[in-house]
Amino acid sequence: MRRENCPEEETITDLKKKLRHTSDDLDRCKKDKDEFIFLAAHELKAPLRKVSTFTERLVGKAGNQLDEEVLGYINRIEKNVLLMQSLIDDLSDLSEISANIQLEKCDLNTLMSDVLRELEVKKNKIKVDLSELPEVNGNGQQLKKAFKNIIGNAIKFQREGVQAEIIIRSESLDGKDKSLLNLPGENEYWKISIEDNGIGFPGEEKDEILKPFVKLNAQSSYPGNGLGLAVCDKIMKIHKGEFYAMGEEDKGSVFVLILPKFLQ
Repeated sequence: MRRENCPEEETITDLKKKLRHTSDDLDRCKKDKDEFIFLAAHELKAPLRKVSTFTERLVGKAGNQLDEEVLGYINRIEKNVLLMQSLIDDLSDLSEISANIQLEKCDLNTLMSDVLRELEVKKNKIKVDLSELPEVNGNGQQLKKAFKNIIGNAIKFQREGVQAEIIIRSESLDGKDKSLLNLPGENEYWKISIEDNGIGFPGEEKDEILKPFVKLNAQSSYPGNGLGLAVCDKIMKIHKGEFYAMGEEDKGSVFVLILPKFLQ
């Protein structure tokens, strides 16, 4: 004998359908937003190149006739063109990070070694204390970008007169931390911490600095667009992990990446 669905079951089924449709709509909106940012960034590069080219031609043709004040204005134009180019590149990076990534076995030791070499930490006289890092299933290109952004900040935000140091550690995430981060208790995770002894940041700003366009340090003397940590946060979310920061002014920062040990 066929059992008729009760009203409660029909209501639950309808709610599940609505939730699925809402989730699909949200995914489409995110994809459309990323595509728009990517296309807009691409289109903005051409006029910027023209501004830079014509500025160079202006100085080349009339450089001897321009006084110091005018040359100062031109120098400001060139600096802002470079700043805008950097901002466009960072926006492109943010939009290109897609959830549709190819996963592979990644040796984080190799990725970190590549980052330290490319950022020339030895040349910059940075002391690095690096422990053994694990292998994970992930996207090597994206994970390398996350490491590069964090190590790059450690180099950029050094304290004057203090030997710069970076400490990199890995360990299994314990149950207490999983509970605090609202992670599934049955899953296993690696905890990668990157600590520096730089200028740090106010502890109460630990959530704000992960948002796009929020700079780690608001002082104008430090370059950057405030997108590097937002990129790291997005990469960790795509890898079903977490990213958070801790800091104290004039005492350094700690950036923590939580990665699943097994990612299907």
